[in-house]
Amino acid sequence: MTDLVLRQSGRPDELTIHVAGEIDGATAPTLEQALLKALASAPRRLLIDAAEVTFCDSRGIAAFVAAWRAATTTSLSLRPSPRLRRVLTLSGIDTLLDLI
Repeated sequence: MTDLVLRQSGRPDELTIHVAGEIDGATAPTLEQALLKALASAPRRLLIDAAEVTFCDSRGIAAFVAAWRAATTTSLSLRPSPRLRRVLTLSGIDTLLDLI
């Protein structure tokens, strides 16, 4: 079983979604729903703090891309773990997302 821990913090106009654990086919839908729900509240800025992500497969990448596509009026940034940064770089997704 894979574990994913999500926590939201911040103000309504500047949200942070903290992501920890594994993002795979079983957990990516939960992540995507949380990101899209946060974006639906139209914050000015959304930071995805994924510094504690230990694994991410293609479904996880798809969840981040879905959030990027939905962030039409929101400044979206991603703070990846070293492992996640490598996955995003190898897949070329690092060129779409604002990695910090």
